Parts: sequence; structure tokens; C-alpha cells
Amino acid sequence: MSLGRIALIPALVVILFSAAPDPLSADGMPWIEHQILQGDTLDSIARKYGIESSCIKWANELQGDEIPFDQDFLLVPRDGGLMLETLAEVRARRRGETTADLYSAARDEKVPVPKPAAANPHSEYPGSEGLPAMARSRAASAAVNTRFTLSWPVEGKVFSPFGPRRGRFHSGVDISAPRGTPIYAAAAGTVVRAAWRSGFGKSILIDHGNGAMTRYSHCDTMVCRAGDKVSAGQKIGTVGRTGRTTGPHLHFEVVIDGKHQDPEKNLPPKGI
Repeated sequence: MSLGRIALIPALVVILFSAAPDPLSADGMPWIEHQILQGDTLDSIARKYGIESSCIKWANELQGDEIPFDQDFLLVPRDGGLMLETLAEVRARRRGETTADLYSAARDEKVPVPKPAAANPHSEYPGSEGLPAMARSRAASAAVNTRFTLSWPVEGKVFSPFGPRRGRFHSGVDISAPRGTPIYAAAAGTVVRAAWRSGFGKSILIDHGNGAMTRYSHCDTMVCRAGDKVSAGQKIGTVGRTGRTTGPHLHFEVVIDGKHQDPEKNLPPKGI
């Protein structure tokens, strides 16, 4: 091989990696604004953006399969793993607010922290791990208002807690456990999604009602599917290392009314 061709290899590697898809590409938002047009259906919109129609329906809290022609836009998640973030924005817009400022700050990398609470009292919703670090006290104070009792989803040690982590916001807790360790539903509910999530590998999202949801990521196997009713303590999968991770563990999230909260605030203390 000539020296010229050898020299090209590092450049090609850089190009390939820089071209990797980013779910927060374009305007940096987890959702796409779709202008509703006459003749639109959930299926036609889903085909246009390459996503399941059920994701659009769930994220916009639609009743039935009818398009809401009385409004101008639907928010379409950029991928199935961004439904919670899209739902949070849908609910924020109903209040005349938005979560968009958080994503803009993360994209620009010029704003190290979100705007002060006085400017936007609902800006504590982190949405994804790519957002700027937020003060743990703000997240903890939000969690005090809306708690519900959970059981530990897996036997293991929390090695990465909820909150700021390496300049980002860790939206759950990481629990170390050997590959194949059973994962259990932390509370009774309905499985909303059991599929691959960008960066998090095989992930399970459970709706517990009253605005409370839990998510279980990096699974090795999933023994449930969307629509399943599960009871507290029921096995839903096994620990793995799918997605971006250096070792087997469970990434566990708690979301209440569209806001990530510290799971350990809702879990019983671990025995010594």
C-alpha cells in the first residue's frame, strides 16, 4: 500500500465517526415539529419520519388514531428513545412554556448551566444525559413533591448516582450487577416500550399511571413487550451491557410528570 493511501486512513476514520447519526441533530431538539396537513394520518406521518406511529401517539397523548386537526403541529420524536423528552415538551407547551432552552444551552456549549429558576421555574427537566449539569438541590427539591414507592429493580451496588456527572446530567442511577442478573419491575404498570434506545441499548419503559414512569436500560435480554401488564417484582429482563457502556449494569430512571427524579428518593434504603 502506498504512503498516500496510508495517510488517508486516519482522515477516513474521522469522517466516518463524525457522520454517525445524532438523535439531537439539526436544531438540537429531541423532537421534530410536523405541520399538520389535510389528509395526514398517524401512519403517513410515521412513515415520513421513519418512526412507529405508536411513538407519535404516546408522546402527544392522543386519544385514538385521529389527527388533531384543530391544532397546527404535532411533535414527532426523532427516535423511539426520545418519547419522554417529546412528551415533556408537549405538556410544557400546553402550559405556554417550553423545555427547548435546555437543549439550546447544551448545543451551544456556551451556557454551563440552565437559566435561573426565576427566569423559567420549569426548566429543571433534564431530558437527556447530554444536557448541562444542574444543581442537585433543585432536582432533589422537585422530587420531594412527587414520590411514589418503588422496589429495587436489581440486586447490586449504585456506583453512579443521579445528578451532575462529568459536565453532564446523569438522569438516573447506575447499578452494577453481573450479566444475566434478573431485572424486576419496580412497581406495577404497563410496558410502553421494550426496544433499542440510542446510546442505552435494550431499554424498557413502564408507565405506572398518575404521570409516573420508570426506565431500565443496557439490558441483555427483555422478557416483556409493549402493552404487557406487569406486577411489582415481576421479571422483565436481565442485566447486560448493550448500548454505550464499559461493563454490565442497569441504568435505572424515574420520571414523574415529565421530569427525571432521583430514583433513590423513591427506593427503600439498602441494608448494610
